Amino acid sequence: MTIARETLSDLVVREIIGEIAQRRLREGDEIPSEGELSERHEVNRLVVREAIRILVARGVLASSQGRRARVAVPSPEVLGQILEFRLNQNSMDVRDLLDTRRVIEGELARRAATRIAAGQGSVVGAARALEAMRASAEDSEAFVAADLAFHRAVAELASSEVFSFILAAMNNALLEARRASYRGRQRRGSGQDDTVEAHRIILDAIASGDAERAAATMVGHLEETSRDLGLL
Repeated sequence: MTIARETLSDLVVREIIGEIAQRRLREGDEIPSEGELSERHEVNRLVVREAIRILVARGVLASSQGRRARVAVPSPEVLGQILEFRLNQNSMDVRDLLDTRRVIEGELARRAATRIAAGQGSVVGAARALEAMRASAEDSEAFVAADLAFHRAVAELASSEVFSFILAAMNNALLEARRASYRGRQRRGSGQDDTVEAHRIILDAIASGDAERAAATMVGHLEETSRDLGLL
């Protein structure tokens, strides 16, 4: 097995990340100047610039002309781009990604229902998205957007930052799969009524605080989506 050697810029990247953690820097806080980092790590400025460029690409830093780099919060888009790239180069199976989505969304539905049962949160956002799905059944892009909004609302209600982050990244990577699923239903002549109804059942389970039913109905719906894509 070949072990990749770390470059000087890789080392500086780790040092900058460590300093951000050690100093507990928050979003918008500036990191030391290129000159300071160059002296501190005993490397030239080109190495520091490359390290900053890497961290900007990862969403860890934000950089603008004439200002020091600032701490940023990586968005799900960074992970989403990696997942999408892997799917496009066939180094990741879409089935695996859909299986992972079922696990995550089933748990999110369970947690959302549990919070409702405990008197926490509201299903208003999910209900609003469901109505938007009904109203846009003949408009593919609007329907897909409303579908995404429904699942995002459930994730927000579940109040799990990690699961929500991963799901947002997966949603970006699976956007074309959602469109293909919509087209598949249209070609079969079944329309989107069954999909809207599946979401209504999920929402009813969450709204009633039934965690197990919420998880089961969410998983069942996502298995049906995989069938629409010919993957089950």
